[in-house]
Amino acid sequence: MQDFLSIAVVGSALAMAIQFIKSKFGLDSIKTKALTLGLAVILGGGYYFLSQTPWWQTILGVLASASTFWAFFLKEK
Repeated sequence: MQDFLSIAVVGSALAMAIQFIKSKFGLDSIKTKALTLGLAVILGGGYYFLSQTPWWQTILGVLASASTFWAFFLKEK
């Protein structure tokens, strides 16, 4: 269950980053695709290394709380 939550939180962070990149560079830009691929590799590597540390539970809690707050209060409707 913890891995499922970890993947969801990391995936949500990547989705928000990709949305920002698409708004900045456009949808069909090769830069958008390259940045998306690069971010996926970087976040995947970060997940791999950070999940081995004792701080991972704290990081997940903070990211989950932040994404919940964003979804309920800050996201435009």
